[in-house]
Amino acid sequence: MTTPLALGPVGNVFYFVDDLEAAVEWYSARLGRTPIQRGGALVAFDIDGVRLTLHENDDYNSSGPAGVSAYWTVTDVDAIVADWTAHGAVAHRGPKTVFTGERLCQMLDPFGNLFSVRQAPAEMDVNG
Repeated sequence: MTTPLALGPVGNVFYFVDDLEAAVEWYSARLGRTPIQRGGALVAFDIDGVRLTLHENDDYNSSGPAGVSAYWTVTDVDAIVADWTAHGAVAHRGPKTVFTGERLCQMLDPFGNLFSVRQAPAEMDVNG
């Protein structure tokens, strides 16, 4: 039997954008946070111990949904969706309640990236 790979929690989620300064301004306003780090083509935010890094598009990566979506746990999916869509995001998939009882929504930010949120079922812990 192989030894399982020791993986910790997600530490950094990258979003690639055409206009870094516009993305920083938009995410700062939506998240209610200021960046913790700036350097070259990237700007990082701390979201309760997980980094959200905005990176300028380059020859290796560009913005847009491409088969991977990290879900950020929130207390009210519908409130987040209402606020973010009022500021230029678009509901991409959801909001909807799935068979597990979780409320989920994938949104496209104004830069073409998926930003997904989940609300735990009432019987689950918010960090569940």
